[in-house]
Amino acid sequence: MGKAVFTGLSHICIFVENVEKAIQYYKRILGAVPKQYIPHFRNPGFFEAGGFLKEAGDADVSIGIMEVPGAGLVLELMCYHYPKGRQTPMFFRANDISGARYIALKVANIEEAFEYIKSQSDVTLINTSEEYRVFKLSKVKPSQIKFFDPEKESNPYIKQEAADILGNTKYFYFVDRYGLQWEYEQEIVDICDLG
Repeated sequence: MGKAVFTGLSHICIFVENVEKAIQYYKRILGAVPKQYIPHFRNPGFFEAGGFLKEAGDADVSIGIMEVPGAGLVLELMCYHYPKGRQTPMFFRANDISGARYIALKVANIEEAFEYIKSQSDVTLINTSEEYRVFKLSKVKPSQIKFFDPEKESNPYIKQEAADILGNTKYFYFVDRYGLQWEYEQEIVDICDLG
């Protein structure tokens, strides 16, 4: 059984109370550029991979994707409409063990990486049920994706390509011994780079 072969950093996820407000906030404080907005994304595969096996059919999330120019950093802003989690942010001092919501890494072989992580004694899968595994997103429609770039937004071929790529994404989550959550996702074309 091999370890994951990493191919790059995917994104940093930040959970927010309102994606549109958060986009404006990160534009202001970081100069981050909005790339995509997926409002009220209701995709069972997405929620199953996130550990919501029983809620997947009713779950609802809005997602914003931003890029921090010059940093090679992609921010994924998420607002869960259902199921709702804790709505008050937790703040930590600089020396507290905790902080980031999760870090996502692209891997070359998602199933092999899952089996390796599952075999480790000091990590916990996001859902400890025997049913939890690598999940693939359910089919995504082009109408579910909004590009901030007007040319990409008006191009049905790019929107279809983005939907096809997103709909083939496979991933899973786990928590390390320090409470930091990680996502491994199968290496895919970055849909922000389409066109």
